[in-house]
Amino acid sequence: MQSKAPTRKAAFAGQGLKRCWNCRSQKIACDKALPSCRNCTEKGRTCLGYGLKLSWPRDDDRRRFVRKKEHYLMAVQSKGLEFINVSAEDIEAAEKQVLAPYSQAVCDMLWFSHQPQKSIARLDPLLAITPHSPVARLISSSHSADDLYGLLIRLALTDDESPSLAARYAISALSYQHLRMETAAITHQGIAIRALQAAIEDCDPSRVMQMMAAGMLLSIFETLNFTLGFDAYGLSWSIFFCGTKKIASSVTRKHDTCFGDEALMMDWIFYHDVMYKFSIRHWASKNTDQVSLAAQTKVISKAVFSPERQAVVPTLGCSLELLDLLCHVIDSVLEPHDPIYQSPEHMKKMRSLEIRLRSLEQRHTGISGSDLEEVAHQTNIADLFRLAALTYLYRLAKREAGQSECVLWVLNRAFIVLGQVTYCERPWPLFVIALESRTEEQRAIVLTVLKASLQRQPLGSMALTSHMIHDAWKQQDLCSGEMDPSILYGLIISRNRVPPNLA
Repeated sequence: MQSKAPTRKAAFAGQGLKRCWNCRSQKIACDKALPSCRNCTEKGRTCLGYGLKLSWPRDDDRRRFVRKKEHYLMAVQSKGLEFINVSAEDIEAAEKQVLAPYSQAVCDMLWFSHQPQKSIARLDPLLAITPHSPVARLISSSHSADDLYGLLIRLALTDDESPSLAARYAISALSYQHLRMETAAITHQGIAIRALQAAIEDCDPSRVMQMMAAGMLLSIFETLNFTLGFDAYGLSWSIFFCGTKKIASSVTRKHDTCFGDEALMMDWIFYHDVMYKFSIRHWASKNTDQVSLAAQTKVISKAVFSPERQAVVPTLGCSLELLDLLCHVIDSVLEPHDPIYQSPEHMKKMRSLEIRLRSLEQRHTGISGSDLEEVAHQTNIADLFRLAALTYLYRLAKREAGQSECVLWVLNRAFIVLGQVTYCERPWPLFVIALESRTEEQRAIVLTVLKASLQRQPLGSMALTSHMIHDAWKQQDLCSGEMDPSILYGLIISRNRVPPNLA
């Protein structure tokens, strides 16, 4: 007895369905009728329907396995990602290899956005003690209560003669500049300049400390100057710094050793001298004063063979010996078209510097049981200086490839040390190491230290260093291959209004 054929309505209902599972397994046509197809009805089978069917792989199924041979888990991102925003200006700079100068808005953000909530300088700049004074943070990275700023205050308040007034009004000019009181800053700058001129005319040897202090403060005032109104005198920072070095050279003898306040002042001048020398080397628009400054004789507070040259100076972050070696390294950075580039004499000098930097031991004095943590931090920072100098020697002077064995060795050691410090108050080694970051992990280490350093030291050149590091990373990421470090340094440093002082 035949089953009754499905009605037209039933056949129509199944037009949008696929074959039933019985017809699929037998690979035959199916009329897709509902509730069961004609094939299943005629053969007396239960129609398996048209819905989803879960299947389990057969034992001999080679196309599908019961379980995967390997189980792979994606790595979990344990920390937040850091992003660097690249603008159209950065892309254009990567093509033309020219970066536009920093805008006024950026400069205001760098220097004036992090003002202490409680600053005695707002009441009287001269009453500002070290922990609260913005001037102390602008002139020195040291957080010691009895350091350079204390010396400057003592020199400025010695009496009311011209040398002391020059230093006093120079400090006031920096304070008012920090508070964005432009008229007061320019007024005090002018008074400081006139007092310094009067002091130089008198030329009293017993007052050279005040004159050197005033010259250095006025030089720093000019380097931190980003407002057009401050350029009313048309002065250059190099004029004040060259004058300061000239005064220092006139009162010191070669191979002489200084201690106390005199050594503190000389070390401060020498530190800035080295940092200016570094920036001028990569500065695109050098003028005569800057070239002359970079070539001038160094003024060091310790004699050549003095054991004190290996001691870490707290106000510098490293030893005088290392700064002296860094000067020689900077002098060894030559252009390929230079006649003595990679000559036997040049190669011999670089090899000697490499040996001395690798074997240099910087020691600490006055270690006590109560400051072991601080001593450990200073030891790491001093070693970071040494490793940064080696990196600079390899990459800029010897022009070693980024993947060369010596470069990889020193960078591996540098990032180990950088990972051991909570912050780095010294911009120069952080800048050099950051520009050699190869991986996201290395950049993350730099960003962590940089963030902590900015929180601890929002004023001074640390904010500018952060901006320069980010600019360098953008250009490196936009470059199709490995970017020439000499081009990168020149591109980033020359973007500033004046050669940046990474002191």
